Amino acid sequence: MLYVNAGKGHYIPAKALYDSFIRGGHEAIVEDLFTVVNAPFWEIFCKYDWRFLLHHPRLERFLHRLTDSRFNFYLIRMQGLNHRHVKAFKKWYEKNRPDFIVSTNFIGGIFLPALVKKIGIDIPIYQYAADVFDTPKIGVNNLLSKMYFPTELGKINAVRKGQLEDTIDICPFPLQGKFEHFNYHSKQAIREKLGLEDKFTLLFSFGGEGIGTPHLLYAIAEKGYDVQAVLIGGLSNTTSRAFDAFSEKYPNFKLYRPGFVDNVQEYLAACDIQVGKAGANAVMEAMFMKRPFIVSEVLFMFQASREFFTKHQVGWLEDSVQKQLAAFEHYYNSEHFRKFIDDEFVNLPITFGSDLFRDQLIKETENYKLENI
Repeated sequence: MLYVNAGKGHYIPAKALYDSFIRGGHEAIVEDLFTVVNAPFWEIFCKYDWRFLLHHPRLERFLHRLTDSRFNFYLIRMQGLNHRHVKAFKKWYEKNRPDFIVSTNFIGGIFLPALVKKIGIDIPIYQYAADVFDTPKIGVNNLLSKMYFPTELGKINAVRKGQLEDTIDICPFPLQGKFEHFNYHSKQAIREKLGLEDKFTLLFSFGGEGIGTPHLLYAIAEKGYDVQAVLIGGLSNTTSRAFDAFSEKYPNFKLYRPGFVDNVQEYLAACDIQVGKAGANAVMEAMFMKRPFIVSEVLFMFQASREFFTKHQVGWLEDSVQKQLAAFEHYYNSEHFRKFIDDEFVNLPITFGSDLFRDQLIKETENYKLENI
């Protein structure tokens, strides 16, 4: 399972699949793609480029729309087939001898199929589309053995961009084990365990980079709603200072800041609404836990999900604070609307489970070997 260290969105599904294979008694590897091909510059570039763009979502949308081109596909593939990278990959392969490779970042999907062919290795290369509802044009590659999406919309968008339909499969979303095997109790019991009050709870998820704002909380506090908020994930210096200022202005507002936690599933179970920037993993985990969410910054590759959430109304994608507030107020004030959303969760056309995805990969690989004897 090869990932790129550009946010947690690519590592988490790779780690979830790795854990599932180990649980099932198989051997598995989870490793940074750029370490495998000895590309330290690109590892550092991708990491800090993504961090910078998360701080500037409007710039992120502009730049990624600009760079999402087939021309850049060929540039990346050419760079990936550089002698240095080929040599490093061959050494890694000879040491580990995997039966297949799953790349959870489109960059691996661009050059790995051509790379293994160049050195005479006959193993399937799979691409898991971590953006769930879409894939960038730059990531379309019909040399892949399979491209996997957890949603039908993702498959449709990939076909629109040129991926051949017979190279695409729908897969279960690879949940982390902590979610897949979580024993849910009542909100009241979970809140008591976490030391929270038993009242309407907003969960702000800031991810590994800790980037977010208290703008929605200001709007809620100014209207005097009796709610509490929990901040999980790291807080960048800018984010931390912004919430410090909020607490100074509203000292009686219940604001909990546990930081990085290893029991995200419990905090999701305890909340009523999750709030944060668009991260496919966070949104999918919220859907699994049947918790609506407000995406406060809609990043470039997540914009395609609007079509899904227009049809299945289990969350809101709103950059405007006033629209975020309106979504919160509608959910907070209407028991009928909350029941409607609960019913929508039951009918979502998504399957969850890293063990199910693991078994699908094994079967696909067995079929690949039979077809290539």
